Amino acid sequence: MPFVVAFMFVGEAALLIAYIVAWACARLHYGKRHHYVMLSSFALDMLVFKPIMISRAFRVYGSYPWPGSSIALHFWLDAAVAVLGLLTIYFAFRFRTVRDRKMFMPPKGRVHRRLGIAFIILWIATFIVGVRVFAWAHLP
Repeated sequence: MPFVVAFMFVGEAALLIAYIVAWACARLHYGKRHHYVMLSSFALDMLVFKPIMISRAFRVYGSYPWPGSSIALHFWLDAAVAVLGLLTIYFAFRFRTVRDRKMFMPPKGRVHRRLGIAFIILWIATFIVGVRVFAWAHLP
């Protein structure tokens, strides 16, 4: 079990770094890099780390709503992050333009930018709450 816990913590920390790198790529107008780093990080998060987190929560903490713990807050934030991430991706594909094999976000893509910033902030909040839950459950 310690391997899974370490894998989750290191993996989520690596995702945090990847999200920050993707945001920096967007700010530096590296559209293609931003696109691939963000999509691969989001897919990895949703397809690998979230299922592990959910299965561990039900195995370790028991049935919902885990009285006296903050894991319920973490789950609600996770659900909001997933929805916000999907909306951000939808608006990214809706508004992006491609010229000379380079991606651009026109001014009407402001919705994507604002949702992206909200996604990063909410994901960081979820990460902090997750670290708090980890410390509550695994540290003396």
